Amino acid sequence: MSKLRIASILFLLSTFFLKFSSMLRDMVIANLFGDSYVTDAYIAAMTIPNAIILFMLTGMKDAFLPSYYKYERLGKGFSHLTNIVKGTFWISAVITIVGVILSPLLIRQLYPNFNEHGTDIAVWTAVIYFLSVAIVGVNAVYEGYFDAQKKFSFSTFSQTIVVLCTIGGALLLHRQMGIYSVPFGYFVGTVLSFLIKLFYLRPRHFLLWSQPLDRKEVSSFYMVFLPIGLTTAVGQVNLFVNTLFSARLGEGVVSDLNYAFRLVNIPQAIFGVTIATIVFPLLAEAKTKNDMRLFKVGIEKGLIYMFLFLAPTVAGMMVLMKELVQAFYERGAFTASATAQTSEYAVLYMGSVLFYSIQAVIAKGFYTLEKGHYMLRVGILSIIVNIIFNAILSNTIGAAGLALSSSLVGLVYSVITFTTLYNISGGFRLAVIGKEYAKIIACAAVMTIVLLFIKYNLHAERLSLIPYLAVMIISGAAIYFVALWLFRVQSFKEILTKGRIKKVSASRETGEL
Repeated sequence: MSKLRIASILFLLSTFFLKFSSMLRDMVIANLFGDSYVTDAYIAAMTIPNAIILFMLTGMKDAFLPSYYKYERLGKGFSHLTNIVKGTFWISAVITIVGVILSPLLIRQLYPNFNEHGTDIAVWTAVIYFLSVAIVGVNAVYEGYFDAQKKFSFSTFSQTIVVLCTIGGALLLHRQMGIYSVPFGYFVGTVLSFLIKLFYLRPRHFLLWSQPLDRKEVSSFYMVFLPIGLTTAVGQVNLFVNTLFSARLGEGVVSDLNYAFRLVNIPQAIFGVTIATIVFPLLAEAKTKNDMRLFKVGIEKGLIYMFLFLAPTVAGMMVLMKELVQAFYERGAFTASATAQTSEYAVLYMGSVLFYSIQAVIAKGFYTLEKGHYMLRVGILSIIVNIIFNAILSNTIGAAGLALSSSLVGLVYSVITFTTLYNISGGFRLAVIGKEYAKIIACAAVMTIVLLFIKYNLHAERLSLIPYLAVMIISGAAIYFVALWLFRVQSFKEILTKGRIKKVSASRETGEL
């Protein structure tokens, strides 16, 4: 088994654990604080600095990988790492200072409907998260560095540390600190994640401490990074827009929409983002070798393998949504009425899972070709479309319209980005992709029909919650894999035989998928 394939498997497992930890964090918050105005205030405030944090984390990794490879070929990889770490620290420090100073003004202007206590919670939450930004920036560079070294799982592990500390803070300190225990735990986790990286690499191999900062090199990097970072932050900006609208629709709406979004985001993060990340080094290699055929095959592979895993997951969640919300959230302060609202929103969010997963793969293609400005243009357009959809749908069908808006915006976003990359890359084999997608959809449809039959005709719902979910999930997986075999889905055969990475290399020579 190749080292890259082992790294890919470890990354998938570590990503699954990261998402499980993230889900556990949300479950803890739901259990302790429910969907009260306290939780609304925390979530609303957190979305502002969190957009910057994800701008650094995701955008940095996407921009740093090809940049590091370029300097590494010149024997200057470590020097480049040093420059970007130092430059990023100072930029992040400025953002931290400005964010902390402006937080009181921003919160009161953006969320005028919060009561005084809710406003105080929101202000201090924003301040604590902004204090984390300076360290997050440095962490982001090193996580990109670990990805460049194909140590995908270590990068994910360091993010998991942050999530686990957030959970620990909530569980251990909620009686003393209330909701403030959550952002405090996040801050501690960010510091600990940095110290783990420092200990792992050791100070002498952490960076070239005495090397002067090359401002020109840092500026050149950030000219590439900014459109990439802004593009990756589009999702958070749209989420922030949703929060602005939902904060005006009454207590609990912000929280329930957030819980729904977090739940449905699990398959997107595990399959869509994971496969996109694993494909990225192959695309970067293709760009380095100026091998456009390998690049196209990498994109096609990414889209197909993403859909192979995502389609049954989305279909199964649609069938089991209410039960999933009950299993994950309904305990403590999270009531049955909150379950009903969250389930409704989650179903309407499901379209965004599929479309943004497609976009995650396509985005890697733009970044590899250093065409991130295309993604930025489409991202800005999606924000405008999201504002329009939110205004219309929230006024017509209420809070549910905000979840539906996310799915519609995702559709527009993925269609435009795919067609744009198709044109600038010289086209993909649509017949091959379409054939695989059609077979996968057919298999997912068979699985869904059988699950609905089991649910309503065999009355499986009469079982207690956990046994019921276990029976349905195991049955669904078995039916889907049998259907894949019967329909002779090529990508499924490759997984069972030669493996993805080896097949990609072979595809470059044969032109087959």
